[in-house]
Amino acid sequence: MKQTVSFTPFDLSVLVNSKIGALRDEKLEDINFAEAWLNQIFNQSLEQASHKKKSCEVCSSQPDCELHHIAGRKHDFRTLTACKQCHTELTESQKTWDARWYKYNQPENIRLAFFLLGLHDILLLKTKKTANSIYEELAKSFRQEIATLLTRDPRGQT
Repeated sequence: MKQTVSFTPFDLSVLVNSKIGALRDEKLEDINFAEAWLNQIFNQSLEQASHKKKSCEVCSSQPDCELHHIAGRKHDFRTLTACKQCHTELTESQKTWDARWYKYNQPENIRLAFFLLGLHDILLLKTKKTANSIYEELAKSFRQEIATLLTRDPRGQT
């Protein structure tokens, strides 16, 4: 004989709300981790930027880690540790950026745009590697600022 499960409206409410609470806690934990990680990247000193971590900051693998310059070496000193595969993907993506990426001595707005583009690409790759949509949402949130910075006249004229 098949047994049926029945819930009272109160039981359903408790069940649904406990699931929502658990999801909220999980997302908040993910957001807090992303915030701490990104702040560590933003606030890097020149000395910190030259030290590799023990594992890839994108996919968490450990072999063959390298330092990846987020905006490109000529535009910013800040780095993150990436395995060879992630580093290759990120570098290949940089090669598709605005042509000014290849040139030295860019105005500050362009260098900032390249840093944000680098973060954008890192976050999208981290989404792909971890299946955590928080990183994709963060990446998408930078797009308008990137476009604005790339089109801003460095003399303050638009």
